[in-house]
Amino acid sequence: MKSSAAILRWAAYSWFGLVIAVVFLAFRQHHIIDSSILTLLPKSEQQAFVQQAADSMSAQFSNRLIMLLSGESDEKVRSAVTPLAQELSESADISEVLFQIEEKGIGRLRDDLYPYRFSILGEETRKLMLAGEYSQVRDRALVRLLSPLSPTGSHVVDDPFSLFDELLSSRNDELNVQVSDSFLKVTGTNFPTYMLMVTLSGDPFSPDLQGRVLGTISRHEQVLKESGVSIQTSGMLMHAAAGATQASREMSTIGIGSLAGIVLVMLMVFRQFSSLLLILVPVAVGCSVAAAVSILVFDRVHIVTFAFGAGLVGVSIDYALHFLCERRATASKNVLKKILPGLLLGLLSSVFAYAAQALTPFPGLRQMAVFSVVGLCASWLTVVLWFPYLTSKQHQSRPSVVSYLNKVRNIFPRLEGNPILIILVVVTLCVAINALRGGSNQDDVRLLQTSPPELLTQEKNVQKLLGMNGSSQFFLVLAGSLDQCLEREERLVEELNRLKSLGHIRGYQSLSTVLPSLSRQVENIELVEQVYSSQLPSFYSTLGLPDAMLSKAADHLDQTKFQPLTAEVWLQQKGNDSWKNLIVEQSEEQVATIIQLKGDLDDDALQQLELLSDPDHGLIFVDQVQNITALLGKYRVQIVELVVIAYLCVFLILCFRYRTQVWRVVIPPLLASIYTLALLVEFESGINLFHLMALILVLGIGLDMGIFLTETDDDPNTWLAISLSAYTSLLAFGLLALSNTPVLHHFGVTVLIGLTLVWILTPMMRVKVADVSAQPDSAGSS
Repeated sequence: MKSSAAILRWAAYSWFGLVIAVVFLAFRQHHIIDSSILTLLPKSEQQAFVQQAADSMSAQFSNRLIMLLSGESDEKVRSAVTPLAQELSESADISEVLFQIEEKGIGRLRDDLYPYRFSILGEETRKLMLAGEYSQVRDRALVRLLSPLSPTGSHVVDDPFSLFDELLSSRNDELNVQVSDSFLKVTGTNFPTYMLMVTLSGDPFSPDLQGRVLGTISRHEQVLKESGVSIQTSGMLMHAAAGATQASREMSTIGIGSLAGIVLVMLMVFRQFSSLLLILVPVAVGCSVAAAVSILVFDRVHIVTFAFGAGLVGVSIDYALHFLCERRATASKNVLKKILPGLLLGLLSSVFAYAAQALTPFPGLRQMAVFSVVGLCASWLTVVLWFPYLTSKQHQSRPSVVSYLNKVRNIFPRLEGNPILIILVVVTLCVAINALRGGSNQDDVRLLQTSPPELLTQEKNVQKLLGMNGSSQFFLVLAGSLDQCLEREERLVEELNRLKSLGHIRGYQSLSTVLPSLSRQVENIELVEQVYSSQLPSFYSTLGLPDAMLSKAADHLDQTKFQPLTAEVWLQQKGNDSWKNLIVEQSEEQVATIIQLKGDLDDDALQQLELLSDPDHGLIFVDQVQNITALLGKYRVQIVELVVIAYLCVFLILCFRYRTQVWRVVIPPLLASIYTLALLVEFESGINLFHLMALILVLGIGLDMGIFLTETDDDPNTWLAISLSAYTSLLAFGLLALSNTPVLHHFGVTVLIGLTLVWILTPMMRVKVADVSAQPDSAGSS
């Protein structure tokens, strides 16, 4: 006896040391709290290049912050741009601030591109040439040359038809931005508007980085507002900060609300502050160890994982409540012997239910599974190893509420021997199953959007003003070399231009528009030669130039036409950095490039674009939203399968112990789950993955209820414990139903309905228990 007591004492001290060590190791290392909903989702199951392309586009958006400064006075807006840009550029969180393009930068771009003015043509110029409208090319050049605003870059001999100036004009149309006295000015706006483009050097989900960068912008914004200058922003940093703020605010509200409710009820039931502190001990240990292990295991932990873990109080408190309620009726040395089998089975059933999530490819689900399993085990060990010592001096005194709750339990009709109730249950079950069969599913990832509406509106407005890509759809072009990719792009671009002319798409951005394939460049030079031979004599005659200049112009053309712009040269030119992002991968075996599509696409456009997809010839249409939505649907089905498998495993374990009485344990959570899903179909407009995740919690707690009641022969103290457990779980999770974060809302609604039904159905599956006489609490017991 003494040896077993010594072993338990050693185990208790060892557990204390392990808790301190794990928490210390975790919180001394750098950790990142993530708030992006997309990181909860699995990576694409398509080929590696598709995922790499998606990651590349996401990284461009994640690390970039765009600001538009607007005001009634052009001078005031310009004077506001420079100090803001300077302060941001001095920050270690910013790697680059682009708000000016110096003349030498513009000159370098012209110098790099000018030698290839005959092999790279503007889109409109090339269309005229292909149509044989050579005279229009000549007339456009005459108008440009004779205009008082004619650019100085064109030369009547080097480039008589102003092909280079036409090319630069067409490229300036990619973004609604022009260089005005070296500043980047947005065109087509009602008020003078200037742009700053910021590149972050760190993670946009870092709270410290968010605070510093947004703090700087906020200070300038407050000062500028007084002078009539406003700032609009676009970038992942804004969404990450908004998501973190909202989730943190809701976590605090939920935590305070659930804690206040728990404190109030526990004091009313036990009438001792010491009992309340004891209940919170395993909760605190469980959440701390779970958070520490999650930080050690994962590079970054999602804030939803912590929110989900904060609700772990509803489950882990179950073990403490069972111990304390039984301790009120049993001597200290006998408590653990009496409830340990039930505690162990309850732990195993919950661990099975939560561990099923770890088998999914969802990073968020795996995090929640690790958090939940570790937290439950830590809470369980805390109760088993510490509570026998922490409660050794408490007096036995049955809480007065035991008798009241037992009477409430006996009010419920019993299923056994009640044919009317059996028929009612069967009928309602059939109705629920029929509702599920005819119900819809909510797999659209856009339903999980957490950013506030005003931020989304501002994001769209900035993209609209700049004419930027706002689409999540793109084409991935694969080939053995970059030049082959460009050739495939050019064939695809012809079809995209057709769709653009029909109004199906707003536009696109492709590498081949700035770097034509070598075959296209040869074709362009041939077109230019035809223009020269047919139009140059009349062009010079109109201008009154001597015939001798014809040979000089022809010589310039001959000198440059054998110098196509190769990919190797283009990649070394600094002015092309923004276009290089369209190259996803370049190796000796394969090259992949992206054609980004602009604007929102309707169903007709998506259908047309799908028809252009030809994976066998290296053209893959990628719809990010649809891909993620499809994944959500696929893994929703997998979650159902995993839940069924976990439930069957638990059922087999319980059958081995409870034999013919196992139905009393498993039917309440099973019926509650089906009824809950049916109600969600009716009132939540469908079921999604996160409803099912919450259903795992309902199953776990529901099984615990049946297990503890069966292990203690429906003891009234156990009924009190599981009622308190259900109440605390409803507080911890049910309050999530009020959340504006969709994932948390889905959790809350499911648990709120499911646990309420489990608590109602559990006594209906059991026998009635004789009333007990409540003994008053011993005054001063502690």
